[in-house]
Amino acid sequence: MSLKMKKGLIIAGQLGVLIAVYEFGCAISSMLPIDLPGNIIGMGLLLTCLVTGILKRKHVGMACDYLIDNMSIFFVPAGVGIMGCVSLLQGAAALKFAFVCVVTTVLVFLSTSATVVLVQRLMEKRAASATKELAR
Repeated sequence: MSLKMKKGLIIAGQLGVLIAVYEFGCAISSMLPIDLPGNIIGMGLLLTCLVTGILKRKHVGMACDYLIDNMSIFFVPAGVGIMGCVSLLQGAAALKFAFVCVVTTVLVFLSTSATVVLVQRLMEKRAASATKELAR
């Protein structure tokens, strides 16, 4: 079996794990008395599983990297949908839409960078504490 095929099978298995967590989140969502999207619950479950060690990076890491590397594909349907509604974006509505797009983009950039910095610091602390444990 070639290396590419092995890598593809690993990614497919990891995608299966991610889909299972998503489906479990959707199942929980359907039982809740409030409307909470299943994908949000699934992300919370995935985070909980990763933090607690139930799942490790090796169980989902390659699939996550693959999805992030190809993330632009997921924006094509949204872009096509916006192009279908161009008539709604005339006059003042276009300015409002552009303002919202710019503001939310900046907010996403800022929150993402803050999250990355926080995670890096946590990982450095974890690595430092693991090094101290090994030194004992």
